[in-house]
Amino acid sequence: MATALSIINGAAGLVGILAADETLTAADAQDMRRRLNNMVSSWRTQFGTVPAIQRYIFPIVSNKQTYTIGPGGDFDVPRPMWIDGAGLLLQGLDAAVSVTITRSEYIATVTQVGHGYAVGDETVIAGADQLDYNGVQTVESVPTADTFTYVLDGTPASPATGTITASPVQEQPVEIPRTIITDDGYQSIQIKGLPNAQFTNVYYNPTFPFGTIVLWPRPNTAINQLVLYLPLEFGGFADLTTNYDYPDMPGYTEAMEYNLAVRIAAPWGRKLSEYPEVPGLARESLGLIKRANNRLVDVPTDASLLAWNRRGQYNINTGTGGY
Repeated sequence: MATALSIINGAAGLVGILAADETLTAADAQDMRRRLNNMVSSWRTQFGTVPAIQRYIFPIVSNKQTYTIGPGGDFDVPRPMWIDGAGLLLQGLDAAVSVTITRSEYIATVTQVGHGYAVGDETVIAGADQLDYNGVQTVESVPTADTFTYVLDGTPASPATGTITASPVQEQPVEIPRTIITDDGYQSIQIKGLPNAQFTNVYYNPTFPFGTIVLWPRPNTAINQLVLYLPLEFGGFADLTTNYDYPDMPGYTEAMEYNLAVRIAAPWGRKLSEYPEVPGLARESLGLIKRANNRLVDVPTDASLLAWNRRGQYNINTGTGGY
């Protein structure tokens, strides 16, 4: 685990801002935390810095086509820069039940009277103000008939607050992959409000402060669910002393220290030419992270290209294409 202050102290020491027996002023430490968070935020725009993809299941509302995504939105999860994949889950969730959650270390304990879960079952936790609790969770243990546990990725405040629910995932539900269409693909849809029981396409616009998700055709039933595969991103350091897991993933602490050192050198009157190894190790450490996070992907076909293809393909969205 690492704190913002431990990374800042390490970076400051690399470029001679901080000696072994010295401490930063409160103002300097907070300014360096701001620069550290800016750096982490910029990493989210770069390929290869996101370490994992997380699967979420979201209930949908009959005849509702557009949803917001982000803290406090219709889909209350961190706002993604992009969506990695999408699916339609056929009647995959049972009714949501109110629960309470506490945490010890990385284990969340859910209290739900007569829950009926067994080890290995899945449930969708939603509504917690601390977003680390939310999402598709696998039951780790069943201490009692009224409690079950699952493993957390982080260490959010305990007990969890908010209007929290658990929705059991049906045994062996059917998930149908759905296409994520581009701006051009969505623009090519001529009847955007077309209703249907099942949506076939998902369009994402990373608007701010909430992202915007559009399902097409517009689902006219609420019996199915939307599945999204979203990048597991680190939002930054809320303060100087909280321990975070993310920087302890292989290589991240070193990459943060060396890259932060490059950013703070000039504002604190240090010349990187006097520390020639720092820029090189900053590039190398970040490059190693990106290489480690490289993932195999299928080659997609942009649906918008089919409308202009002259070799026989037909675009069902526009009724054009072909010979």
